[in-house]
Amino acid sequence: MKATSWLGLGIAGLSCGMAQADYRDDIGYRQLQQLLGSGVPTGAGVNVVLAEASTVTEADTLRYPRYAPDTGQSRFAGKTFSYPGPQASTGISDHATGVAAAFFANDSIAPGIANIAVYNADDWLSGLVAAATGASAAGSRIANHSWIGRADSETAADIGAYLRLVDRVVQRYEFIQVVGMDNGPSNSPLLGSAYNTIAVGRSDGGHDRGSDPVDSVYGAGRSRPDLVAPRTTTSGATPLVAAAAALLVETGHSGAGQLSKAGQAIAGIGQVYNAERAETVKAALMAGAQRETNNTAGSANIADYRSAGHQTANGLDDRFGAGQLDVFGSYRIIAGGEQDSVEDGGSAVLAEAGFDFDQAFGGLGSNRTASYRISALSDLQLAASLVWNIGVSDDSSLATVFYDLDLELFDTTLQRTVGLSNSRADNSENLWLALRGGHDYQLRVVAATSADFVWDYALAWRMEPLTAAPVPLPASALLFSAALLGFAVSARGGRQGASRV
Repeated sequence: MKATSWLGLGIAGLSCGMAQADYRDDIGYRQLQQLLGSGVPTGAGVNVVLAEASTVTEADTLRYPRYAPDTGQSRFAGKTFSYPGPQASTGISDHATGVAAAFFANDSIAPGIANIAVYNADDWLSGLVAAATGASAAGSRIANHSWIGRADSETAADIGAYLRLVDRVVQRYEFIQVVGMDNGPSNSPLLGSAYNTIAVGRSDGGHDRGSDPVDSVYGAGRSRPDLVAPRTTTSGATPLVAAAAALLVETGHSGAGQLSKAGQAIAGIGQVYNAERAETVKAALMAGAQRETNNTAGSANIADYRSAGHQTANGLDDRFGAGQLDVFGSYRIIAGGEQDSVEDGGSAVLAEAGFDFDQAFGGLGSNRTASYRISALSDLQLAASLVWNIGVSDDSSLATVFYDLDLELFDTTLQRTVGLSNSRADNSENLWLALRGGHDYQLRVVAATSADFVWDYALAWRMEPLTAAPVPLPASALLFSAALLGFAVSARGGRQGASRV
């Protein structure tokens, strides 16, 4: 694939919208602080990437590129910044500074993030093109992309290749990609139209919706965003979700065998436990999200989740995805630990919050249905999210494989299905519904692809009393940080263009 020049511009947000009243109450962070005190996760040990669009165009040869945050500010004291791309930034970007502040500043919700690789978005994307480059920064676990791109001057094949490369680094390296949607309707497939990314919108709904048409694999109409955050631009919303992901990765990694039944050694990263995998973190963010909000920081509220005309086939709202970021709700899921399906040897009823990562599912030497028992002793609200990756081959062909999974809630007391999420196009299925006290249920993952296959998925859930406060977390939730290692320098490539959001 030949990387060419500037991607078509979308709407550029000139600030991140972080000057509003404190948002921490609205995303559940204060609640988590109150519960854990000094044991609250900080993102310590989680290496990250900040990919930023240049604030000047490539045509301005004297000043291009300009993408670096102002690292001399006191709120970035003690942090190590690297710039692995082929071109150094010619100056400071106010946009990058604002995004960095929301993501990992010392006054953010993830102040423990200490190692940051900063890229011009053009160079980051170009680095994925090189055949020898598996990931732009293989030692990193999370990348924040507060930019969008539309390749007006490139072919659909080239755009599709970029999306496949991004999806591949998530699948292969558990490299979580948190991406912003545009601030309004547009045709901007990069990077919101990728499958394996976490696409972020705004709580006021003022963002682009749905995937954009690219080719036969990356088609239009898939549900985007995955969730929203209470900011006035997607540039400001996206790093809040990236910071929350860092807290979950730290929690999952430091919890090790306490929270996960298995893990995997990944080249350039080290041991990644099931609780910190990209699919698990995405599922936990979605199942943990608030479907109804009462924000204090001046942002709009979600008051009519999944109202008429806004339901999606995969159980989300076409405006808000799974709802608004809730750090407390998502933390409960990871801290609740991994529970196996009945078919994989699990026998106990589900805890009120938790997850499962199933390494082998689909009927090919594995089960085609995975069942999880629920016993509702009182009326409960269930939120559950099933997430799996599209597969992309580890060679220049970038061949894809996409399997179809469904998520079902079966009332074993009444002997009938009471909830079903069965999109044919999306790679998440979601349920949000009430459970009746005194009823037993099965939460079921079902292989909907006709032929047998073997693939992995992550399932996350939480249940809360309809009229009571959330239940306390187990003692195993009080966890500490562990380190991740290393960086890799991206290969040189051609120029792409990007626009801030």
